[in-house]
Amino acid sequence: MTESSLWDCSDEEAPFGSDEGFDAYYEFRRWRADNRDQPLTECLSWIMDGRLGEYNEALCDDASVNRDLADPDDAFLAEHFDMFTLDATVIATVLGQLLDEGAIDAEAKPYVRVAVQRQLHGDVVTSEHRENLLRAIQRVVDVA
Repeated sequence: MTESSLWDCSDEEAPFGSDEGFDAYYEFRRWRADNRDQPLTECLSWIMDGRLGEYNEALCDDASVNRDLADPDDAFLAEHFDMFTLDATVIATVLGQLLDEGAIDAEAKPYVRVAVQRQLHGDVVTSEHRENLLRAIQRVVDVA
């Protein structure tokens, strides 16, 4: 994570700059302290109330994203998260593992890719700056 913009804790669009990202990182650290030998997918499953398998590429297609934007109360895990909060939580959790442990569990990478892909959707991405951050996250995940 050599791009300085990824570390900007005052940038709401950076992985750890939003309240959601900051909270997710520290929640991951608490979870890891109690679950030292568990794979990161167990943490992601815990975050998603056991529905990790449903957090997949199908959520990234135009119809799913547009449906979730049009009716946020009926979106995936809407009882716990809005789309941004869930995706920001996944991104910060996975990058938190990289930050603390120097690697990302290979099994967790598909889930962070879903989060990034959803946030890069043309109807979701909020700015060129946000798009650049998300693309940087993609590059980091690919090589981690």
